[in-house]
Amino acid sequence: MRLPSDDDSFDGVDDDDTADEFDSGDDSADEPTIPCPWCREDVYEDAVQCPACGKYLSAEDAPPVRRPLWIIVTALVCLFVVVRFLIGW
Repeated sequence: MRLPSDDDSFDGVDDDDTADEFDSGDDSADEPTIPCPWCREDVYEDAVQCPACGKYLSAEDAPPVRRPLWIIVTALVCLFVVVRFLIGW
C-alpha cells in the first residue's frame, strides 16, 4: 500500500477491497423486536424489561407485589377482635 503524497488527491475511497474482509459484527438487526406495551419503543423479544422506560414487559416477569404492612396489621387486629368477640372475653 502506498502513502498519498501532496500531489495525489484523496477522494475518501480506498481502492483496496479490504472492507469486504471485515464484518461489522452487528447481529442485533437479526434479532426480532416487539414494541414495549408502555412506551412503544422497540425491545428485543427475549427482553424482560424495557431499556427505555424500565417497566416489565409482562406480569409474569415482574417481581411479586408485596402488600403494605399496614394492611396485614389491620387484618390481624380485626381478626383478633372478631375471635375475642366470639369467645366472649
